[in-house]
Amino acid sequence: MKARLLLVVGLYATLAYLWHERLKPQPTSADTLMAQRKPRLERLTHFLTKAPSETVQPILMSVALLSDEKLEKVDAWLRRPPLDQLRELTVQDTAMLANSGQLRDALLLGWLGQDHPYAILEAHLMLCAAGDRLGEDLRLHAIQCLAERARLAGDRRTALTLLERAIAFPMADWALVQKYLEAAKVTAPASATVSVLETWLRRHPEAPAAEREAAKNSLNDLLIRAGMAAEALLAEQEALKALPPEAPLPEASLQRALTAARATGVCVSLMPWLQRHLASFPEHQLAPQSLLENNSEVSPSYRHWLHEAARIADRELPTPQAYELCKRLAALGEPSALARVCQLASSTQQLEDGLSFLHLALTDISLRPALLALSSADSLARRVVHQALHDQPENRDLHYAATLAESAAEPRRAPTLWQTYLRRFPQDHAARRRLVQAHLAAQQPALALRVLDGMEASALTEEDRHQQQMLRQM
Repeated sequence: MKARLLLVVGLYATLAYLWHERLKPQPTSADTLMAQRKPRLERLTHFLTKAPSETVQPILMSVALLSDEKLEKVDAWLRRPPLDQLRELTVQDTAMLANSGQLRDALLLGWLGQDHPYAILEAHLMLCAAGDRLGEDLRLHAIQCLAERARLAGDRRTALTLLERAIAFPMADWALVQKYLEAAKVTAPASATVSVLETWLRRHPEAPAAEREAAKNSLNDLLIRAGMAAEALLAEQEALKALPPEAPLPEASLQRALTAARATGVCVSLMPWLQRHLASFPEHQLAPQSLLENNSEVSPSYRHWLHEAARIADRELPTPQAYELCKRLAALGEPSALARVCQLASSTQQLEDGLSFLHLALTDISLRPALLALSSADSLARRVVHQALHDQPENRDLHYAATLAESAAEPRRAPTLWQTYLRRFPQDHAARRRLVQAHLAAQQPALALRVLDGMEASALTEEDRHQQQMLRQM
């Protein structure tokens, strides 16, 4: 009996010990924990290195401090499909993200850098639904990443939609707007892009001046492309009218107005603004004759606006106003304006004033060649050259220009005129070639050959020799 009791006690003791051992928590060694943590950290690190380079280092430093429990949950998250991952980051509050600091942002930055396939528009909707779970800066960055992904995939329409959504963010900068404009060139009608630009300008009054001016320039171009040049012109004129009477006119605004006015085909409405702007330059206070003597000191800006005003006046204003502006433009050394000065001086009955100005122009090094060339086609210029020739009978340039002008006016007398010139200046080879052409025009090839044969061999060009051979064969 006693032995049997001892056996029962022993069995119960053994059973109790076994249950005790079975139910007792098993200790986990440090090596075992490290063996689990290390590959998890490696997988997470590889995932997060796809984040923007400037954020990678602080992100990796923060995840290194994740608890084993949190790291295990993140490791499980890494194995989920891409859109499930994004859903947890944007519209869900899970145990993985509870009290996790910047973990949500870090994982989203890494997620955006992955190459995994997903539906872009669905991802965009999740980001929009994230609310205050994500900061606006991060949401803006995420939408830009989606837009770039769509662009690289060739989905221009989706890329444009996302960029338009991104521009609506308060912190959207001009660089982002430029991306939108580039995408819109081939996808969106100009009228739709106009609305986006107008909204951005209205929402960003404090943007840097250079960026706002660039945006206004783009808007002006878009309005013109959309067939709304009149609206563009009106907008710039209203902006100019809003300035105080004595305030300087912004040249950028004036240039936009001018571009729009050209597109409308009616530029005359801008003349009051151009005249006001020109009057602000000290150069404009000088008379044309004084301006001619000091044209090297004229500012490029004044030259530009005078050119624009003169062109409009010559086309749309009475001739007296056009004459004065063209004369000022010629005084700046613009050869093309000389012809108009000659013509307008005659039509405005200001021949004496025109002659006086052209005599001064003949002394200007930049205008002299143009005026001499003009004398072969314009009677007033020819008169100026002849008067100058009377005062400077030994001036070869004047004689050459006068001879050229008379030859053009009376082609039959050209051989005689050039022979007379060469008796005075026998070493002028250019004049000899003119004489050759005059003889050929008069059907006198033998005389043309005689002129070529009389030239020094060293003065003959390849073309001269070829012509000489051709004439000898005739």
